[in-house]
Amino acid sequence: MSMTKKKVNSTNTLNEFYLEERCTLNKVLKIIGKRWVSEVLVLIKQDILRFSNLKECLNGISDNVLSSVLNELVRSKLVEKKIFYQVPLKVEYHITHSGLELTRVMHELCDWGKEHIAYEIRMKPTVIK
Repeated sequence: MSMTKKKVNSTNTLNEFYLEERCTLNKVLKIIGKRWVSEVLVLIKQDILRFSNLKECLNGISDNVLSSVLNELVRSKLVEKKIFYQVPLKVEYHITHSGLELTRVMHELCDWGKEHIAYEIRMKPTVIK
C-alpha cells in the first residue's frame, strides 16, 4: 500500500470522518493545521507568487513539501494556480477571496493566542551526539 493511501476502515480514519462531520472547524483545522500551510498562504497573500520566491522565504522547507502544500491550497480553493505557457514555463499562485477571508481569521486567531496563550522563547534544539 502506498504511503498516500489510508485504510478506510482504520480507527483513525473513522474518527477523522466522524469529527469532520460533527464540526466544520475540524475540516478547516485539518487544512491549516498542517506544517507550512499558514506560512505559505500568508506569503502568497503578500504577493510572493512564484515557487522559487516562496522557497527562498521559507527556510528549511523542501521542494516536495512546498509542492504538496501548494497543491493542497489549490485543491482547497484557497489559492489559484496560473500557468503562463511561455519558454521557460512560468507558474504563479494567487490567493482567492476565500483564502483572503481565511488569512483574516488566522490573524485574529494569532491575536487571540498572543493574549491568551503563554509564549515561550524557544531556542533551537540541540543535537545530542
